[in-house]
Amino acid sequence: MNAATPTPAPASAVRWLGFSLLAAGCVAAACWGPAQLWPTTAAPDGVYGRAGDEPSGLALLSAQAEKGALQADVPRPASPASPPVTAVAEPFSPEVAEAACTTLLPRLPGLSRAQCVATRLQASGALSRQGAPLYWRDVPSQAGAAAKSQPAAEPLRVLVVGAMHGDELTAASLALRWIGMAAAEGAADAGEPAPVHWRFIPVLNPDGLLAPKPTRVNAGGVDLNRNFPTPGWAEDAPVYWEKRTRKDPRRWPGHTPLSEPESRFLHQQMDQFQPQLVVSIHAPYGVLDFDGPHDPPLRLGRLRMDKLGVFPGSLGHYGGLHRGVPVVTIELEHALRMPPDAEVRAMWRDLRHWMNTRLLDGSDAVAGVKPPGLQR
Repeated sequence: MNAATPTPAPASAVRWLGFSLLAAGCVAAACWGPAQLWPTTAAPDGVYGRAGDEPSGLALLSAQAEKGALQADVPRPASPASPPVTAVAEPFSPEVAEAACTTLLPRLPGLSRAQCVATRLQASGALSRQGAPLYWRDVPSQAGAAAKSQPAAEPLRVLVVGAMHGDELTAASLALRWIGMAAAEGAADAGEPAPVHWRFIPVLNPDGLLAPKPTRVNAGGVDLNRNFPTPGWAEDAPVYWEKRTRKDPRRWPGHTPLSEPESRFLHQQMDQFQPQLVVSIHAPYGVLDFDGPHDPPLRLGRLRMDKLGVFPGSLGHYGGLHRGVPVVTIELEHALRMPPDAEVRAMWRDLRHWMNTRLLDGSDAVAGVKPPGLQR
């Protein structure tokens, strides 16, 4: 007697099984996708949000995977807090200045090597998320200018920050050009500029600036200009990111304020240097923005005042509104092409004129402090 031949499954049953598997896959994908946009577990070395058109996404993930930084299902601890960094009068090191320019100059438009080296950048001691030095330059008040104008005047402390967003290359170049102008003020006799102690951080986000394709965010995928501890950050920053930016990965604020070493470093400078004015350089909206006390400058060169609004975690919100320190935000017209040299100088002259007439002549108090020109 022959063995019974198995009866084939009906075609309808096969189709039903196929549809079931397809539906299960779609449901799983739908649940997985949104979960990646606002992770519940902190992953400070990862890129939060979708890669989308964000240049850093796949490249950064691939680099981290090669280093063994990404391990499935293994949560990573939060990065340790950066130690405080205080400016000290260390001997100038030409080797450090040369190394800084060798690293940064290939990405900086409109800046010669001679101009870069003349800025005399030094390592601050702080590092980016990927371990790049955060360079700075202190330009103290020139004794000659102080003696000619107000011998007993205390200098105004001004902090200038460039390239908080790594794809805004001209912001770094302008900050570096202005270092030379600040250093030359001691020899300037036109207007006898009032004494100023400048602190320049020309490239706050070196990882973004030096990425294969420069990125707005840092190496952790965080928008540093949304990572400062503004009041109500925990409630406002996620809602703003989800609702107003539609979860734009270029504007991911991070899981917590000051989660990034770069924003912590700048926050430390706000505490330690105690600036009475902050100038934050960006691109490419071609306008000025202002937060904090005082009447804002109406123009710097071709740029005109056009307030852009208040954002959770931004430096303008944190410094200008929360701490009461005026914050001038410069939005250059182009992120990749520097303005002409005459415009660079015109912006500097207009900034110094506004500082002299609004912050140093007694017409206003700086964040509740007597103008430096009146202190004896």
